[in-house]
Amino acid sequence: MRLMSNFSYKDGRGNLTEVPVRYGDMNRQVAAILKKNSENTIQGAPFIACYIKDLQHDRGRMQDPTFVSKVNIREREFDETNNQYLNTQGPGYTIERLMPTPYMVTFNTDIWTTNTDQKFQLWEQITVLFNPSLELQSTDNYIDWSSLSVVELIGQTFDSRSVPQGLESDISIATLSFNCPIWINPPAKVKKLGIITKIITSVFASEAINELSLPGAYSNKPLANLFDDDSLISKSAITPGNFSLVVLNNTANIIYVPETNENEFKNVSINGKSNWYKILDLYPGQFRAGLSQIRLTKPEGTEIIAYARLNPNDDFEMLLNFDQDTVPDNSIFGSRGTIDAIIDPQNFVPETKSVGLRYLVLEDINIERDNITGYSGPEAWKNLDNSDLLVAANSVIEWNGSAWQVLLDSRTERTVRYVTNSYTGIQYKWASIEGDWQWTKSFEGIYDPGKWRIVL
Repeated sequence: MRLMSNFSYKDGRGNLTEVPVRYGDMNRQVAAILKKNSENTIQGAPFIACYIKDLQHDRGRMQDPTFVSKVNIREREFDETNNQYLNTQGPGYTIERLMPTPYMVTFNTDIWTTNTDQKFQLWEQITVLFNPSLELQSTDNYIDWSSLSVVELIGQTFDSRSVPQGLESDISIATLSFNCPIWINPPAKVKKLGIITKIITSVFASEAINELSLPGAYSNKPLANLFDDDSLISKSAITPGNFSLVVLNNTANIIYVPETNENEFKNVSINGKSNWYKILDLYPGQFRAGLSQIRLTKPEGTEIIAYARLNPNDDFEMLLNFDQDTVPDNSIFGSRGTIDAIIDPQNFVPETKSVGLRYLVLEDINIERDNITGYSGPEAWKNLDNSDLLVAANSVIEWNGSAWQVLLDSRTERTVRYVTNSYTGIQYKWASIEGDWQWTKSFEGIYDPGKWRIVL
């Protein structure tokens, strides 16, 4: 009816009159009122009547009926006081849309006119829009995936009267028939996004619990007020659900451990990984993509901060953007704290040797064969004076223009060092693990419950 609205005709005096549009399937009671309960009342004209002629299931457009589409929506923050939107993110929602059912609707438009001139004017205005179809958008809701459609003109009857006319003067009716593919949408599930918070629980110190008589400053305190003193309380950080966090390649996944977690968390995990959306729904709070933080606690107690956003293509993954000011500083000797590559010297030959070229080598170079009489090492690792480079696996070397210089000797270096691979952007840490000094990723890995948290 909106499609057929706002059409006008010009009468003999040059006046424009807008033609009303009605729904053609008239209610009997309404029709009786319009006719003033009399058979002698004649319907006014011109007017346009629209009605559905046919409605059939369209199997040609049928798709997977079990498909569920998930859309993450984040509103702008609204200031209730000043009644305006702010430039920050507001509440977040997850919309789960079920696959709609396709139908083909056929509807007719009857143009009621009192003379042929009126009919031509209205017919010309309407049919020029359909050549033979007209695309339309049924709603401005951008998450409505069935809002776009097309209306196609499939047939016309120019006049309903018989020629020549009989004794009665019937109203002239022109009928236009249209086809329109539509979708019947089931209700969508709207979930408000929450946030995991770090819970700080107070645990009484054992000596405070076991001792009824305490010396010194606490001896005169009432027992009811004794545990209000922070000096007698040790605080334990607990992640909700006791989940562990895996940080790898700028992503974060939650690990579910059945023997340690609550029963309420069993239904949010698949193959050991937990769905971020389902976990966030369990806790209050407002998650803001790109603004909310994941904080990782380092062994020395400081935190590495990463700005988090949910992966739109993977419900089990959080994408991280690390604050470089909180990442450990590189501490390899020299003017810079990076290496150019990590190599296996037995299978790699440097094409060019530019000053400052740095490698982390994974295997020994000439270490075991150095004492062999007459031994000459590979040409790729010789200095300009034809001497051989002697270096152990896991060491860092640099070309100074005439010789290979060892910046970090894995056999003697016993200080924690950090270095970044400039090729991949990954930072590595030289440290002792159970007495064995080796390279590991500096902050990537598994964080136990209480060693990580999310901050709004």
